[in-house]
Amino acid sequence: MGKIGRNDPCTCGSGKKYKNCHQQIDEQKTNGKRNLIIAGIVAVLMIFAAVGFYFNNQSPGNTAPGEAPKGKVWSEEHGHWHDL
Repeated sequence: MGKIGRNDPCTCGSGKKYKNCHQQIDEQKTNGKRNLIIAGIVAVLMIFAAVGFYFNNQSPGNTAPGEAPKGKVWSEEHGHWHDL
């Protein structure tokens, strides 16, 4: 079945033009499905962002992050720099 034009007779058999009968109902169904899909995509992206944020902010372990600043020493026990 092809696309129904706005001025074509409605498929329900009412004799009215499609735009005056079922067009708004059909558009609401289409928009509802589209909105549900968009909401699902947004939810998945938010979950990925939250998981990425969580893992990016995790401590990589008790390893010194490079050269020691002047007057500091790395503490393996605490995982951060201490004053000498």
